[in-house]
Formats: sequence, structure tokens, C-alpha cells
Amino acid sequence: MQRIPFLHAFQQQRPQPEINLDEILAGAKSFFNRIGQRLGGGGIWLVAILIIGAVALIWLATGLYRVPAGSQGVVRLFGDFNALQSAGLHWRVPSPVTSLVRVNVEEIRTDRIGFRVNPEVPGSSVRALDEALMLTTDNSIVEAQMVVQYRVGNPKDFVFNVTDPEMVLHTTAEVALRSIVGRTNLQSVITVGRATVEQDTRVFLENLLETYKTGIVLTDLKLQTVDPPDQVKDSFQEVTRALEDETRLQNEAEAYFADQIPRAQGQVQVTVRAAAAFHTQQVERATGEGNRFLSLLKEYREAPQVTRERLYLETLEEVLGTVNKTLIDPQVNILPLLELSELLNEGS
Repeated sequence: MQRIPFLHAFQQQRPQPEINLDEILAGAKSFFNRIGQRLGGGGIWLVAILIIGAVALIWLATGLYRVPAGSQGVVRLFGDFNALQSAGLHWRVPSPVTSLVRVNVEEIRTDRIGFRVNPEVPGSSVRALDEALMLTTDNSIVEAQMVVQYRVGNPKDFVFNVTDPEMVLHTTAEVALRSIVGRTNLQSVITVGRATVEQDTRVFLENLLETYKTGIVLTDLKLQTVDPPDQVKDSFQEVTRALEDETRLQNEAEAYFADQIPRAQGQVQVTVRAAAAFHTQQVERATGEGNRFLSLLKEYREAPQVTRERLYLETLEEVLGTVNKTLIDPQVNILPLLELSELLNEGS
């Protein structure tokens, strides 16, 4: 175990022999001359043809290539576009006649404006203030950070139309964000207008990418943070909280209004229907009383005496039916019964 490093160091210290190119060429020439003498006068040409054919086969074999799944291959012919190949095994005329660029068209890539991922601390980021600081329409300074996700939609445009399409995307995204923020006042950018700024920035960026024909397709665009400068950040946060409270109270008032109005309308409908039912009841009762009186009047005209006595008895029955009373027969002594009744009433 201890001798191996020593031998390795000794071998590294040994002087390496110098390569003499003239000797190598002279040896190869003498080798071909010997083969030519054995094969006759034209033997050297046959050997040369065989060597050239072997080299040509090896060169042609280098034209085999494979495009991975999810990618497309852009083949160049003397620098110009020649073909677009899908995933799989293909062959092309080898270099330097053609060249190949493999482009992943399914990978979702991410670009960041205003900040960078900190490789030293996982999950943290580093602010890029030269990109993040920008002016609003009321000449206020804000720090805006944005994440753009994209993929390659057209590999041909991605390879040929611009030199560095991803750098073009980065600078174009920054230009789009600065343009939209420059048209918006500070209060809207920080509070309720963020969604509008985000949407307008995406539309602006898509139009620029289409104009430049970069072959890039946006999949998502999100504003991370839009904050005022550090010197006034606390004050603006208080304003933001106050606006959020205002919006919350307004929503609660609208919800209360939406709850009370249907309830009041329902109570009105109940009262109206109850009044209509009472009206119908009173009309029907009055109609019934009127019909009963007319019937009695008809009977009274036909038999006045009988009708009068019957009305008298019915009236007594109605009145005396609600009065506590005792009927006395003069032939029966009921005093003990009356005393017993009083005793029972007192006991109860």
C-alpha cells in the first residue's frame, strides 16, 4: 500500500521520450513501399484506395445521431437550415457539411427578473437592484421582481433568428415590466393594480417575442414582490393594510346588504299575504252573516212567533252557556248539596 504512491511519483518524474515526426513519416513511407513491392507496381495505389475508403466509411458513420425524447434536432447544411428531426435515431451528412443542434421543446425553463437564486444558501435569493428598481408614472421608485416560465415552441426560430434567445427573453421581460410599471401609479402597482400590471406585462412580452421571432412560448408570468424603497416601506405597508381593511369592511357591508334586502322583501311578502288572507276571511264571514240574516228574515216573515221564540232560546243558550248556574226545583231540598259544593270549592 505504501509503495504505490512512490512508484507513481517515480513514473511521473521519469523523462518522457520526444516524438520525432520525421521518423514516424519515414517509417510509414517505408512500410507502404514494402507492401507496394510485394503487390507489384500498382499495389501502393490499392492500399491508398483502401485507406481512403476506410476513412470515408468512418466519416460517414459519424453522421449517425440520436435525438432524445422531448427534443427536436435542427440540422444545418453549411450553416443554413436543412431539416427538423423528431426524437429517434437519424443520419445526416457528417461534419463539416452539416451540423446538429438538439433543442428540448418540452422542458419548462425559468427566468428571474430583479433577483437571482443564491446557490450558497438553498431556498434564498439575492436581489438584483439594477433590474428591480424602476419608476412609476408619478415618478416614484419601486422594486419589482418577476418570474417568467417558458419553453421552446419553434426550434428553428430558436436556433436561427437570434444569437442568444434566452438572453433576449431576459432583457425583453425587463423592458416589458419597466414599460407597464412606468404607465401605472405607485398606489396601484403596490395594491389593487398588481394583477393588471402582471397581465399587461405578459401581453407586452408576448408581442415582443412574436416580433423578434425567438421561438419562445410563455407558459406563466408572476410578479413576486412589488415594494417601495426600504426608506419608506413601513409607511407604505401601513397604507396597504388600511386599504385592505377598507376593502374588507366594504365587502362585509355589501354582504350584509345582500342578506337584509331579501329578508325584508320576504317579510313584506308574508305581511301582504297575511293581509290578503284576513281580507278574504272577513269578506267571507260578512257574506255568511248576511246570508244567515236573510234566511232568518225569511223564516220570521213566514212564522214570526215561532222564529221569535227560537231566537230567544238560542240567545239564552249562548249567554247562559258561559255562566256558572244552579237550577232549583222548588220541590227538592238542595241546601245540603249547595253546602257540599261550597266545601268542595274551598278545598280545591
